[in-house]
Amino acid sequence: MVTKKVDRSMEIWESVVRMVSALGVVLALILALLAIVKSRVGQRFLPIGGAPLVKVLGSGSLGSRKHVTLVAVAGEVLILGTTASDLIVLGKVTDPEQVKRLLLDASSGGSVPSPDLVRSEFREETVHAGR
Repeated sequence: MVTKKVDRSMEIWESVVRMVSALGVVLALILALLAIVKSRVGQRFLPIGGAPLVKVLGSGSLGSRKHVTLVAVAGEVLILGTTASDLIVLGKVTDPEQVKRLLLDASSGGSVPSPDLVRSEFREETVHAGR
């Protein structure tokens, strides 16, 4: 009777060890597959290490769900008006020195651009658009 209890408890522990080791193998396979997918597909569709295509340089709220946002896209700095349902290009920063400074500030984790800078560039773009 004692040997039956010992045999039964040994069977239970062997079963637990088999189950845990099988779970470990399955998890290792999932992690390996995830690493392969991340390295192969991620290079094409999810650029992780490279510079982002779109970078938000700063944003200011104008009211409920309305914002003016300064965005860098493909080397240009755009001034966007955003609402809950719309995105409108209000203008763009055209001075190469200011574009360079904004991009450097954004890449170094600098401060948000001053409202005077955005205001002056917006006025300039508005004048050009009105001609």
